[in-house]
Amino acid sequence: MAKILIVDDDPDCVELLSIHLLSKGYAVVSAKDGPSALESASWERPDLILVDLRMPAVDGIRVIEILRGNELTAATPIILMSAADREWATRRLPTDAATRFIEKPLDFAQLDGLLSDLLSPARP
Repeated sequence: MAKILIVDDDPDCVELLSIHLLSKGYAVVSAKDGPSALESASWERPDLILVDLRMPAVDGIRVIEILRGNELTAATPIILMSAADREWATRRLPTDAATRFIEKPLDFAQLDGLLSDLLSPARP
């Protein structure tokens, strides 16, 4: 069972995502901000990280940059979630095969497709 770390400062979003992911058979852990996300990612070693763009202290883009610079999390698949303009957000994302973007409000069918793709054993 894959473990997914949800990083969002909105507890309602975390709860909604947790319910959905648990119903799909994933194990779920969460963090409420960037600093706790970085700690959880190193400690929990999730198979995938869902991170919100706009958070206090450290935004999602900076979280991704730090995770990519850490050998323990450099290859961990990450999905950035945001209600921000898709073009603006994706210009700031690293261009690697393990980083994706999804718009809020979330389309759960699209999310499920991204999860399947990123957690596939055939992924490079």
